[in-house]
Amino acid sequence: MNGQTLEEKLSRPIEEVLFHLGRGIALAQIELDRQSIYIQTLINQNPELKDMGLEATWYQIPEAVIDLKISIHIVEEVKNSIKKRRLFLSPMNASYKNSFNYEVSSSINIRVVPVPPPQTFEGG
Repeated sequence: MNGQTLEEKLSRPIEEVLFHLGRGIALAQIELDRQSIYIQTLINQNPELKDMGLEATWYQIPEAVIDLKISIHIVEEVKNSIKKRRLFLSPMNASYKNSFNYEVSSSINIRVVPVPPPQTFEGG
């Protein structure tokens, strides 16, 4: 297993887990937008549909609520003689529970909502 235990293979740093969750939501929104653009392009290319005033439907993910059931471990790493603690998460599913005889789980609730874009920064 490339020198890693099963538990190490299942664990990921919290920042990596949160990054991939956010990225997944963003990619889903991008695909929704692409589909709407595609449909609008088809409408615009068909004179009958365009003359009828048809417009593609646009969808927005107004909020994504994620409830993660996890096992949390703190890993101490030493780099350049500096001790650093990192928080690692493992999924709490039947496989994990059975493999490690683990009964206690924690949860993280994440709410992702769209916000207005930042105002243009003008450095001085």
